Amino acid sequence: MIYEKHQYLPFSSDAQRMAANLEQAYSFWLSARQALQTLPASMYWAERSGSQYLYAKQNGTDNGTSQGVRSPETEQKFASFTEEKKQAQERAASADALIATRSTLYRRLRMPTLPDKQAEILRKLDIEGLLGTDLMVVGTNAFSAYEWAANAIFPAGNEETQNFDLTWCRDTPASLTFAGTDSAPKERRKTLFSVLKSIDPSYKINPRKPYQALDADGYEVELLAAPSCHPLPKEEAFAPMQTLIEQEWLLLGSPVSAVVATERGRACPLTVPDPRFMGLHKLWLADKPERNPVKRDKDRRQGDVLLDAVRHFMQQSHPLNVDFLFSVPNDLRPTFDAWCAERQFIPAS
Repeated sequence: MIYEKHQYLPFSSDAQRMAANLEQAYSFWLSARQALQTLPASMYWAERSGSQYLYAKQNGTDNGTSQGVRSPETEQKFASFTEEKKQAQERAASADALIATRSTLYRRLRMPTLPDKQAEILRKLDIEGLLGTDLMVVGTNAFSAYEWAANAIFPAGNEETQNFDLTWCRDTPASLTFAGTDSAPKERRKTLFSVLKSIDPSYKINPRKPYQALDADGYEVELLAAPSCHPLPKEEAFAPMQTLIEQEWLLLGSPVSAVVATERGRACPLTVPDPRFMGLHKLWLADKPERNPVKRDKDRRQGDVLLDAVRHFMQQSHPLNVDFLFSVPNDLRPTFDAWCAERQFIPAS
């Protein structure tokens, strides 16, 4: 289907301003949460063998590690920790209040939103330095970011889904850092599965589909990976399929990052693949013989609406020009040629 420009609903200037304000508030919140993340969960004094010692717990299940006997140095360490934690908590609370106000105004303008279940996962991944550096959002959940990039509501494509798809991008050209924050060193990074377990301990790897984790309610989180990304780090519990050549295409081009509001008034970060390659990927899936027939119509609709959005609104950031044409992998060229022919679209030189 061909989507014409008038079928998209452009964001108003108020909506654009509100989106920028929400992104600013989220950046403030993320900085505060990451500061808290670097601090011990608690510090306390405990008496051992007639002397007082300073102990630190890194998390709620930690037994505590001695920081030394009470002295001017350990007292200063305790005082510094107490003050730093207080300030970080106050900044986080202030950011929470600011986000609540701005997300309410954002949703009144009917801007793209994301369900809170997905959003909680994405915020935690961002705090841990994994979003954009190790993982990108793919599938239907990515479309809120594409609407933000186009500054327009799409006539189709951003449809409710009951699962959540991520793709691996660590150490690939697509790897980027959202909002300019530094990711944690590789040796200290958490895994996707450990992040899910920290949110809901009921998550388990599906033994029949080891690329998928399920919670107690049957909610699905899937990890996909391009063949070039295999093997994943041995500590990651997920085992993505190794034959999905189409995942390679989602690592090409220029990814998009955005902050959107959630249905319950929070903020959510998104990092998603280049919209041109995501659109072509969707159209290619629609013609894939092994593809579930039920999904094909949705794939084609999403591919068309996304590439047409690029054609109408994203030519500055993601041009469909001759340079792009030469970057399209051979397996995708027939898909792009067919899309161009249907619209009588000629890539600019």
